[in-house]
Amino acid sequence: MELFDRIIESFSKKIDYVRRASMGVPKTFTINLATQILDQPYNLSGNVFYVWSAPNETDYVNIKVNKSSEPGIQCFRQTGLRTPFDKLLITTPAGQTGDMVLLYGTESPEMLDIIDNRSATVAGITDMLGELQGDVLPENAPVEITVGAGQVQLLPASATRKAFSLCADINNTGNIYLGFDNTVTTAVGGNIWFHCMGAGAQFGIDDYRGPIHAIATAAGQLIGVGEW
Repeated sequence: MELFDRIIESFSKKIDYVRRASMGVPKTFTINLATQILDQPYNLSGNVFYVWSAPNETDYVNIKVNKSSEPGIQCFRQTGLRTPFDKLLITTPAGQTGDMVLLYGTESPEMLDIIDNRSATVAGITDMLGELQGDVLPENAPVEITVGAGQVQLLPASATRKAFSLCADINNTGNIYLGFDNTVTTAVGGNIWFHCMGAGAQFGIDDYRGPIHAIATAAGQLIGVGEW
C-alpha cells in the first residue's frame, strides 16, 4: 500500500481513483441454510468477508478459504475474516433454516472497513426480552390438585416455564410440604422439604424449571397450581 499511497497522495485523488476503478465496493451474497451443501465452492475474490445477518445467533456455516484441504472455520453472525481469497468453500450444517447474508470486498481496511455496532457479545437478546416480558398464554390451564399422606407431583419439569404459582386452599386443615422430587416428606416424616404451606398460603418461583412435588399432614388438602 506504500506504492498506492505515493501514487494517490490526496484524499480527493483517492476518491477519484475509487470512482473510476470501483475499488472498495462491498458486495453481498446469500446462502440458503435449509439447503445442505458440502464444501460448495464460491468463486469470489477479496480480502475480507463477514457474516452480516442470519436468522438465529446459533446459525453458522463452515468456510474454507481457497483450499478444500484446509480446516473449515465456523462463522456465526457478526464474525468474519480478513485475508486474501479467490474462493470460499462453504458447508451448511443440517437443521438450520432461513437465509444467511455474507458481505465481502477488497482493499480492507484501507479502502473498505466494516462498521457493525450491534452487540457481538450479548447472546440470546430475544430470549432475555421474552423472559422479562413474560408469556401471553399459560403453559397449562390452572388446576386444583388434592394432596394427602402420599406424595404427588404438582409440576413436571418444563424447559419453557418462566414462573409458577401455588396457593393452598383456605379451608385446608393440614399443612402441605413441597419438595423437588418424590422423596419429599413432612417435617415429621423425614424433613425432606423446602417450603411449608398452611391454609391460604401462597408460593411461587420465577427462575426454576424443574419438577415440584408435595405431601400433606392430612388427607384431602387442596392446592391450586398455575405455570406460565
